[in-house]
Amino acid sequence: MEIKGMENLLSVAQAASLCSVGHSTVGYWVRKNKLRAQRLGRQYSIPVGELLLYLKSNGQKIPEELAGIDFADPDSRTLQNCWQHFKDATDGHACDDCFVFKNRVEPCFTCKGTASFHCSTDCPECTHYMETYLPGMQFIHQLSSPAAIAKDFYLWGGNKLWAELCGVGEKDLPGIGIEQIFHPDSLEMIITGIKKKISGYPSVTTSYETFFKNNERDRISVHISIHGLDDPPEALLILAEPKER
Repeated sequence: MEIKGMENLLSVAQAASLCSVGHSTVGYWVRKNKLRAQRLGRQYSIPVGELLLYLKSNGQKIPEELAGIDFADPDSRTLQNCWQHFKDATDGHACDDCFVFKNRVEPCFTCKGTASFHCSTDCPECTHYMETYLPGMQFIHQLSSPAAIAKDFYLWGGNKLWAELCGVGEKDLPGIGIEQIFHPDSLEMIITGIKKKISGYPSVTTSYETFFKNNERDRISVHISIHGLDDPPEALLILAEPKER
């Protein structure tokens, strides 16, 4: 099998042959988001660099055919946008008429709520979201306190405890703007803090006494701490601790 570099894509069968495992094993790696793959129509294609990264990070033997090929740095991988992901799909995605495609918006879920956003699939059920964004955020679902990941003033996702704190469904969290999370009494302070954090301001407060909005109550007093992340690049991890119920 001739392999030249990162631009090469492997089928599940080719990856299985290289690794001397069954097709179902590679399929399991992909379905569990352990191995990143691209969906082309109804099939999956695996970038050579992603397979190398997976094997190396799990201490598995590198096949001779892949020796000498550079593998992807996890912080520099190019994310596939939604209209590329669904290019050959036959499940009703109308990308050509969607605001996201026309304006090349990334990530797509930040446009939820606009009149010309045509995706009817909730992010937790969307293969693009699960394959592209979810792998880097899985850890927040293991935390015992409310946690969310935000970037550019939008949530990319949050755990069940965060959703309960805000009084919304967990599936509705991706794409929510911070103005929908923080009460107006706290919003200006949070926006200022996030702007300083993402611009590399030398001295930034990382913990705040804030108020959250809640669908059942006017506001809830919450202590939050904000932490920078490398993956997703320039994203923020926000941990919350409610001060009252």
